[in-house]
Amino acid sequence: MRILFTVWPAAAHLYPSVPLASALQAAGHEVRVASRPSLAGAITAAGLTAVSLVDEEALARSTGAGKAASGETEQTWARLTEAVDIDPLDLVATHVWRCHRDYAVAALHDLQPVDAVAAEPQPVVDELVRLCRSWSPDLVLWDPTMPASAVAAREVGAAHARLLWGLDHVGWSLDRLAGRPAAVESSGDEDPVVTAVRAMADRYSLPFDDELLHGQWTVDPMPSSMRLPTDRRVLPMRWIPYTGSGTVPAWLQEKPERLRVALTLGSSMRAFSKDSTPLIANLLRALGDLDIEVVATLDASQLAGIDHIPANVRTVDYVPLTQLLPTCSAVIHHGGYGTLCAAAAVGVPQIVAIDGDQVMEGPVSAHFLDEAGAGLLLRHQDCSVDDIRKMVTGVLEDDSFRRGAVSLHRDLLAAPGPAEVVSVLERMIPSHRNSD
Repeated sequence: MRILFTVWPAAAHLYPSVPLASALQAAGHEVRVASRPSLAGAITAAGLTAVSLVDEEALARSTGAGKAASGETEQTWARLTEAVDIDPLDLVATHVWRCHRDYAVAALHDLQPVDAVAAEPQPVVDELVRLCRSWSPDLVLWDPTMPASAVAAREVGAAHARLLWGLDHVGWSLDRLAGRPAAVESSGDEDPVVTAVRAMADRYSLPFDDELLHGQWTVDPMPSSMRLPTDRRVLPMRWIPYTGSGTVPAWLQEKPERLRVALTLGSSMRAFSKDSTPLIANLLRALGDLDIEVVATLDASQLAGIDHIPANVRTVDYVPLTQLLPTCSAVIHHGGYGTLCAAAAVGVPQIVAIDGDQVMEGPVSAHFLDEAGAGLLLRHQDCSVDDIRKMVTGVLEDDSFRRGAVSLHRDLLAAPGPAEVVSVLERMIPSHRNSD
């Protein structure tokens, strides 16, 4: 069969899909991965076939992560936030909604005009429809921020499902609004995802329904303890870490003489966060006074404002986490789902370091790590260098964090692996295709 993956153009969105794509390919299926041209190199480096969707110049004006497109849009979100009625003390719900509002919808609008109408070109959905018409996939597995894929799949009668790369921010938020119809109606607004997908469906004279928003089912690779509640059909899959490829450096092949701690702030922090120099500087000051070895995956831009690198800190631009983390006793990171699950896969305790009013997934990741006893949240604005030092020492010396990390590891292992999921997909595809 032919399987098309569609991925928003970022490594954090691509990497979680690689193990399933590879498993399908190994089972004899034809696999292609469609994204913007900027991701083609990473796709082919993973041993997969890339399909580039439209030139960057043809795409919609980017809303920008964490930024509203206009004052009018800000007012819309204010009314929707009131309608969704989230208890401000509910940390998970609050941050899931903020991630949906400030990042997931912004990602959608990177590929879809904010004010699209059926009669005008919509480059990404048009390109996906052309691709599906020419290649005739049996199944489309799509990124939650690319619902145009569902429209294209329906246009050609292909089965289609969402493939998550983290918590289901979009699905949870849409369901939350759908459960409060009176409040949403009185606000006079609708979620921008609904508006965008309706415009895509109208362009191809297709009926608009929940299936275009949520897929016919959802493949969810997150540990069961971290899944958001949903009534949707979910196919669990074990998260198998893929963090890029590369030759193992000689120093990483040697057993560390002291406890090793990884420090990584992720590519998304480099792209979306404000200046992280104060956070990095204080982390390095705290770690430099401990009898440990630190491997910090920080690039030149992140180190530009750092005056001193402690003697026990090795800085590297990049090393795959799948090579580094098995040698570590703890990891300090930004809370990205890929890093969290890579650490969980090898049972390593974690510290999530966030700076200021961070609206990405860090607080939610830290919440679930704390519930599992596998890690802690480090709020930089509330911590002195000495506080950071004590926190790292505690995670390294308190065996309860190792036990919590092992428990999270077991939770991860409880789901079927990608190879097992392939056989399930093979059985599901025929009944979800529409040959009309």
